[in-house]
Amino acid sequence: MTDANGPRLVTPEEFSEMMGLLDRYFAYERGGMQASLPFAYDPDHSDHHAIIVEDDRIVSHIGAVPQILSTGVDGETVECWGIGGVATDRRYRGNGYMSELLEFWFDRMADEELPLSDLSGNRQRYAHFGYENVGTEYQYKLTERSFDGDATASEAVVGYEADAHLETLHEIHEAEPYRVVRDLDETRTVLGQRDLETFVYGGNGNGDGGNDNTNGPAYVSLTRTSRSRTIEEFGGSERGLETLLSHVLALLDLNELTARVPPRHPLEPIVSRHSRFWTARPHRKFRINDLQAVLEAFEGQLEERWLESGRSDEGSVELAFAGEQSVRIGYGPDGVSVEPGSDGLEPDVECERTTMSSLLFGMHDRCAHLRVGDPLLETALPLRFFVWASEHV
Repeated sequence: MTDANGPRLVTPEEFSEMMGLLDRYFAYERGGMQASLPFAYDPDHSDHHAIIVEDDRIVSHIGAVPQILSTGVDGETVECWGIGGVATDRRYRGNGYMSELLEFWFDRMADEELPLSDLSGNRQRYAHFGYENVGTEYQYKLTERSFDGDATASEAVVGYEADAHLETLHEIHEAEPYRVVRDLDETRTVLGQRDLETFVYGGNGNGDGGNDNTNGPAYVSLTRTSRSRTIEEFGGSERGLETLLSHVLALLDLNELTARVPPRHPLEPIVSRHSRFWTARPHRKFRINDLQAVLEAFEGQLEERWLESGRSDEGSVELAFAGEQSVRIGYGPDGVSVEPGSDGLEPDVECERTTMSSLLFGMHDRCAHLRVGDPLLETALPLRFFVWASEHV
């Protein structure tokens, strides 16, 4: 074997070979990963992919796809790079290439002063690199028998066509408080995934109005594979979603339909009423690269939730990664502020990177002992965000 070349960014000329490596391990049909996740494997963005070359072939890959998360406050977002496509040719495993590629991306994130990174995958495998389970997603299981009423196909439901429906569905998605921020072309790409099928109710935007929460347009995007399908993204009106669920259950010969739903979504009661049971689970893994940048990005959400709590306490709390400078969050009747902590003083909460992710973003029972006693941490955490499954890297 020759010496390894990399980690480095893939060149446009190498993109096709890189996709061949990924398709061998993650896809088994024509078009492979590029058709399944076109927003992550765009040949015009080879700079989102790092590789290691050995014996004149690409033997290892990790991608980092930039995404912008909405924090639920108007105009407030946070940049987050999604790690995906972690693959090494089995003949070259055991050489530490995954670690080298991740460190390559961590260095670039530090250079870019990037606040967050997220991924899917095995918790134990990635905890070593600072990733921890975060966020909450409800999964509702629906069947034709569990549907409250008779599941009926509707003439008001049609299959998604970009020319007719794209702008309406884009507007619905961009009205969601917690989401990945997309432009119109990015929505086109997401809805155009090969493994995603989208049904639309009143999707031409006419009729009862696109902004009507009761009977405006609505859509569901669900996986195509198997007789057990999953709704990975949805939105729109109450009647629209109810009609869509009824239509899908009546039309498709399904064993089961799973709906992945963000907490506090206004349409959650519709899904809940028709489900036979549900579970709650973390839906991403975060690595906090820059604690202060993360808290500054979520400052508006912290303040909004603090003021909504109605508490009149005044004070501050300092958070820090072990051995690093703390970040001070001040709070009082007028709002919340985020600024660098005090040099030389012991922070109120000092912990490892994974514990901090659990404290700030984990499910409510995670790190509850660290929140007890501080008014802000008790009322404003965990921070809220959501990445729809249709956009998981």
